[in-house]
Amino acid sequence: MNTWDKWVKRPQTIWFRRLFFQVHLWSGIGLGVYILVVCLSGSAAVFNNELYVTFLPAPKMVEITGPLLSRTELKAAAQLAHPHSMITRVNIWRDPREAAVVSLGAATYADQRFVNPYTGQDLGTARPFGLRMVSFISQLHMNLLMGYSGRLINGVGGFLVGILSITGMVIWWPGIRRWRSSLTVRRNANPKRLNWDLHNTIGFWTFAIVFMWAITGAYLVLPKPFDKALSFIPPAARLINIGILRAAHVGNFGGWPVKILWLVFGLAPPVLFITGFIMWWQRVLGPWVRNQSAARSRAMSAGFSGPRQTFEADGI
Repeated sequence: MNTWDKWVKRPQTIWFRRLFFQVHLWSGIGLGVYILVVCLSGSAAVFNNELYVTFLPAPKMVEITGPLLSRTELKAAAQLAHPHSMITRVNIWRDPREAAVVSLGAATYADQRFVNPYTGQDLGTARPFGLRMVSFISQLHMNLLMGYSGRLINGVGGFLVGILSITGMVIWWPGIRRWRSSLTVRRNANPKRLNWDLHNTIGFWTFAIVFMWAITGAYLVLPKPFDKALSFIPPAARLINIGILRAAHVGNFGGWPVKILWLVFGLAPPVLFITGFIMWWQRVLGPWVRNQSAARSRAMSAGFSGPRQTFEADGI
């Protein structure tokens, strides 16, 4: 039986499938926490625009009591009220009845305060907790809260998740006789088999969108390698493609149905990690722990058997 026949009928016997299995297993374990963080935050970030509008506070109106303070005076008043913060921005609006907004810190999820533009009085936060959480989740997804270094990690992580997806599809193939049964979950299966079916089935049906997220995420973070590979495409066309890829990645097309679909599919990689971890525990870590426990038990038994035999020999 040649390699092709083995691949069609008994893929488990081919050496490169076993190699792909090991690559998939250990890369999945290594990327597990990263996948959990990026996918869960990404599922929430799909609704960033809607959440931002929901939590954005209404403009705070004040009574006109005299001449407006200058930007410098407002900054000084805010600095006096918040001596341990760095005042990075002062927004003064055209409507004279609207309170100014002062930014404390340069981070996108830093606090902002309403300030009376006539007296300099602090009027409370202009960035409530809900709004800060939206920004926090967005930054967590884009750069892991680590700035440019986090973006680089995300770029490399996108490539690695793409490889993880491809190796998963290779080892999914069960052979020509059993491929149909690998598309569904058998409800009457034992827990071990049920976990295997969940991993296989979810991995197959979500492969395309997870691979798309991985590659588009890597492209949006590290576009230069892609641009070199696609240098034959005119620059204007590449700009259009960037917009398309960004919309595909975040689901900004098709309205609420697409956003909900992206949210549901975004939960698939964490489920794949959990089911994969269970398989790893059953196949690798669990047996190792049991063997270590058995070895310790044997060592302890051997340690006690010597003195006990001596006592018996001495008649004690």
